[in-house]
Amino acid sequence: GPDDSYFVWKKNGQKMKACITEQSHTLFDGRVHVLSWVKDSVSENTEYKCSFISKAGNTMSEVRITVEDKGSAGQDEWTKQFDNWRSAISEHDKMMQNWRKTW
Repeated sequence: GPDDSYFVWKKNGQKMKACITEQSHTLFDGRVHVLSWVKDSVSENTEYKCSFISKAGNTMSEVRITVEDKGSAGQDEWTKQFDNWRSAISEHDKMMQNWRKTW
Protein backbone atom coordinates (compact mmCIF):
# COMPACT_ATOMS: atom_id res chain seq x y z
CA GLY A 1 0.00 0.00 0.00
CA PRO A 2 0.93 3.67 -0.05
CA ASP A 3 2.33 3.38 3.48
CA ASP A 4 5.12 1.12 2.22
CA SER A 5 7.03 4.02 0.67
CA TYR A 6 7.90 7.49 1.87
CA PHE A 7 10.17 10.48 1.40
CA VAL A 8 12.70 11.71 3.94
CA TRP A 9 14.01 15.27 3.54
CA LYS A 10 17.06 16.48 5.42
CA LYS A 11 18.47 19.99 5.57
CA ASN A 12 22.09 20.11 6.74
CA GLY A 13 21.58 16.68 8.28
CA GLN A 14 18.41 17.62 10.19
CA LYS A 15 15.12 15.99 9.28
CA MET A 16 12.71 18.48 7.74
CA LYS A 17 9.04 18.48 8.69
CA ALA A 18 7.59 21.67 7.18
CA CYS A 19 6.97 22.91 3.64
CA ILE A 20 7.23 19.48 2.01
CA THR A 21 4.90 18.71 -0.88
CA GLU A 22 4.32 15.25 -2.33
CA GLN A 23 2.40 14.07 -5.36
CA SER A 24 1.84 10.66 -6.78
CA HIS A 25 0.23 9.51 -10.00
CA THR A 26 -0.53 5.92 -10.86
CA LEU A 27 0.67 5.05 -14.34
CA PHE A 28 -1.47 2.92 -16.61
CA ASP A 29 0.78 -0.12 -16.09
CA GLY A 30 0.26 0.02 -12.32
CA ARG A 31 3.55 1.68 -11.42
CA VAL A 32 3.44 4.91 -9.47
CA HIS A 33 5.24 8.13 -10.37
CA VAL A 34 6.08 10.10 -7.22
CA LEU A 35 7.33 13.65 -6.77
CA SER A 36 8.36 15.60 -3.73
CA TRP A 37 9.70 19.11 -3.31
CA VAL A 38 10.35 21.62 -0.56
CA LYS A 39 9.92 25.36 -0.23
CA ASP A 40 12.51 26.96 1.94
CA SER A 41 14.54 30.14 2.27
CA VAL A 42 18.26 30.06 2.91
CA SER A 43 20.66 32.70 4.13
CA GLU A 44 23.71 30.47 4.32
CA ASN A 45 25.15 27.53 2.40
CA THR A 46 22.71 24.67 2.75
CA GLU A 47 22.67 21.01 1.82
CA TYR A 48 19.44 19.18 1.11
CA LYS A 49 19.05 15.45 0.84
CA CYS A 50 15.90 13.75 -0.33
CA SER A 51 15.60 10.00 0.21
CA PHE A 52 12.81 7.84 -1.12
CA ILE A 53 12.36 4.65 0.86
CA SER A 54 10.36 1.75 -0.56
CA LYS A 55 10.20 -2.03 -0.61
CA ALA A 56 11.51 -2.00 -4.17
CA GLY A 57 14.61 -0.12 -3.04
CA ASN A 58 15.82 3.23 -1.84
CA THR A 59 17.15 6.19 -3.75
CA MET A 60 18.65 9.48 -2.66
CA SER A 61 19.38 12.78 -4.31
CA GLU A 62 21.18 15.73 -2.85
CA VAL A 63 21.72 19.34 -3.74
CA ARG A 64 23.90 22.05 -2.26
CA ILE A 65 22.73 25.65 -2.26
CA THR A 66 25.60 28.12 -2.13
CA VAL A 67 24.83 31.63 -0.95
CA GLU A 68 27.10 34.21 -2.51
CA ASP A 69 27.73 37.84 -1.65
CA LYS A 70 25.06 40.07 -3.09
CA GLY A 71 27.39 42.02 -5.33
CA SER A 72 25.56 43.83 -8.14
CA ALA A 73 27.06 41.57 -10.84
CA GLY A 74 26.15 38.49 -8.81
CA GLN A 75 22.60 39.77 -8.45
CA ASP A 76 22.08 39.90 -12.24
CA GLU A 77 23.46 36.41 -12.68
CA TRP A 78 21.27 35.18 -9.85
CA THR A 79 18.15 36.74 -11.38
CA LYS A 80 18.96 35.05 -14.69
CA GLN A 81 19.43 31.69 -13.01
CA PHE A 82 16.24 32.13 -11.03
CA ASP A 83 14.31 32.86 -14.25
CA ASN A 84 15.78 29.71 -15.84
CA TRP A 85 14.80 27.71 -12.79
CA ARG A 86 11.32 29.18 -12.75
CA SER A 87 10.72 28.35 -16.41
CA ALA A 88 12.01 24.80 -15.81
CA ILE A 89 9.49 24.42 -12.98
CA SER A 90 6.60 25.66 -15.08
CA GLU A 91 7.68 23.40 -17.97
CA HIS A 92 7.61 20.49 -15.58
CA ASP A 93 4.19 21.56 -14.36
CA LYS A 94 2.86 21.66 -17.93
CA MET A 95 4.30 18.22 -18.55
CA MET A 96 2.53 16.86 -15.47
CA GLN A 97 -0.76 18.49 -16.58
CA ASN A 98 -0.44 16.85 -20.01
CA TRP A 99 0.33 13.50 -18.44
CA ARG A 100 -2.76 13.79 -16.29
CA LYS A 101 -4.88 14.40 -19.39
CA THR A 102 -3.52 11.32 -21.13
CA TRP A 103 -4.21 9.08 -18.14
